[in-house]
Amino acid sequence: MADFILPKGVKIPSKIGNQISQFLQSYKTFENENKIPHLILKDNKSDAYYLICHIKGSILISRSDTDAVLDPFEGEDYKLNRDIYTDSYAYKKMEVDATKGRSFEDIVIEYDTSYKRTRPLKVYGGQHRIQAIKEAANKGIDIEHGIRVYFGLTRDQRLDIAIANNTAIAVSNDLLDRMQEEHLGTELRDWCQKIGLLNEGENIADKRSPEGIPTVRNARTLVLNYYLGMNSNEDEISPKVTKSGPGIDEDYIKIRDEINWNDKNIERMGFEFTKLHKLQRERVLTREQNTYIEYANKALHPTVTASWAFSTGYLETHHPENLVNHFALSEESDDDPLNAVALNKARLKSIDPDTYRGIGTRISRQELGRTFEVFYLQASQKKRRGITLKLANAAIKSYEGKKLIASRDKDLERA
Repeated sequence: MADFILPKGVKIPSKIGNQISQFLQSYKTFENENKIPHLILKDNKSDAYYLICHIKGSILISRSDTDAVLDPFEGEDYKLNRDIYTDSYAYKKMEVDATKGRSFEDIVIEYDTSYKRTRPLKVYGGQHRIQAIKEAANKGIDIEHGIRVYFGLTRDQRLDIAIANNTAIAVSNDLLDRMQEEHLGTELRDWCQKIGLLNEGENIADKRSPEGIPTVRNARTLVLNYYLGMNSNEDEISPKVTKSGPGIDEDYIKIRDEINWNDKNIERMGFEFTKLHKLQRERVLTREQNTYIEYANKALHPTVTASWAFSTGYLETHHPENLVNHFALSEESDDDPLNAVALNKARLKSIDPDTYRGIGTRISRQELGRTFEVFYLQASQKKRRGITLKLANAAIKSYEGKKLIASRDKDLERA
């Protein structure tokens, strides 16, 4: 293989070698055109082989697939990468650079002819650069760009390489969560579509969305806390927001394989949460005052999602007679059912600092406990349904009172 340069000790498997030869026969690289040997390296982390070369932008545009998927053989048709966002300053500068002849390097690609055969260059890193190259081509700019082409990747290798390259460009934790969840399977996304939290055919958001589309963290938190609430003791109230970013939340992994995604109870919980979330958005966005997007998407704040779902599971197990009151929030409210204004105004003057922003605005054990108390008291103690400022303040006092009692009991045990 005289046209290749290999690191010392690296041997290319014959199957990979054949794919490399097929790629080079199909595409005119700058190296081939100028009789420069190609560099082939091994990614020891993923045990994968890749080739470094340069090809024309026009080839990249016509043959690349920026909607590459994790596994095309499982009926998977949801892209592995993040969506393309062209309204950011970074992208606009990239596009200007491309139209001035900027040559981009290290666009990460897999050569895969198993699906979408006319676009075998599956892009795992650099889709925004591909878009900028396309805009430059519309203005007559067609120059060489550097690509790193992988061959014969397995499903696990594909995920590993896609995550590594998206992490390198400081992509959101929400996208990493989505990649990892898709590797586990489609059950969470399918469930979100079934309950209406996602539209049919819609994917989970790869970053926080003003349109109210849930992230993987939202969906995992919803499911996890429903089961945590169901399995909790009456004196163990501990809602949890799932971990986001590299690595998957251990508690979520523990319960995921045991979930019956067709169970009527979890389905009902999901439908009720969707109803609450959609009504919250509708009421906030159609009124004349306090139309802030954080109010509209209040149900998707991780603390609110966790506490609401934990309350659902807890009431279902310990106080099923009050579950209908819990769900009535999305049926009997005259304004936004979560009363975001009241939650933000709530505070306990003797404890909360002036900078406290109200219930359900931060992620902490205290906020999770206080927010749970809001839902629990609304369902079990209040004569009339709905969240009010008085209820929110009572919830803070209830949480702080329970915390003092727990502290007292510990001191007595040590006495």
